[in-house]
Amino acid sequence: MEQVKRFLSALLPVDWIVLAYNLSILVLVMMSPSLAGDRSYLITAHLFLFLWIFLLVLTSVHRKTRLNRWIRIWYPLLLLLWFTPETGALQHSLFPRNFDPELLVVETELFPERYYFTTPLSLSPLTHELLHAVVLSFFVFLWLPAWIARKRALPLVREYLFVLSLVIFLHFWIGLFLPIGGPASIRPQVIPDGNVFIPLVSFLTQATFRGGSAVTSLFAAGGVIIAAYGGKLFPSARRLFVLWLFLLLIATVVCSFHYSVSTIAGVLSGTLFLVIGRKLYEKIV
Repeated sequence: MEQVKRFLSALLPVDWIVLAYNLSILVLVMMSPSLAGDRSYLITAHLFLFLWIFLLVLTSVHRKTRLNRWIRIWYPLLLLLWFTPETGALQHSLFPRNFDPELLVVETELFPERYYFTTPLSLSPLTHELLHAVVLSFFVFLWLPAWIARKRALPLVREYLFVLSLVIFLHFWIGLFLPIGGPASIRPQVIPDGNVFIPLVSFLTQATFRGGSAVTSLFAAGGVIIAAYGGKLFPSARRLFVLWLFLLLIATVVCSFHYSVSTIAGVLSGTLFLVIGRKLYEKIV
């Protein structure tokens, strides 16, 4: 019993978020008949993740090596390499179709100009490259500010990883309950091939987000969290993070990854979950 208490006390707040999400997806996989042949593979993978996290916590208690400490801090971000494409694979496990037609009714009513389609056609190839560089920076800023500040502000970095994980996992579930394909399918018609950032971002989004839109509003919501904590970790650069967020929100629409309403919804949901995540973290710690 003492060993169990010691193990539970060693769990970080972010561990509970990861474990809860892993369990929820495991239950979804076990209850989804549409997965057929993939079910055994996914069940095994999620059971392995439980075992791996258990061993990670256990070794961090008994062997506090530099490698253990490093993995202990950053493993939630590393697991996104698995969870994100998996969400795309599970996109229609609850509903067999996307809800784009219904969303496009709202989009057309609020934004009849259809910025996700018309604006890219009017931009130069260089502008497209620069806007895709902003989208690429999203993947970099997920970890870079926290990595730089890890030694002088580790408690705040841990809070950031907790809130970020909470927001991302909640949006994964939003994407499962409300599958949205987004305008990514029209990218070949409105976005040039490009030379550097465009093909790189296209590769990353197709490999993870199924074109960038399998996870509803994730760029916008994640950007809110990055900007909020980037400003806290580096107060002197707070305005730069706000500017970066503004450019990211524009880029997600102009680069045809999200509809305008999806980006606005992402800002609102990201802000809401940011407040909830902070209060939840304060209660846990």
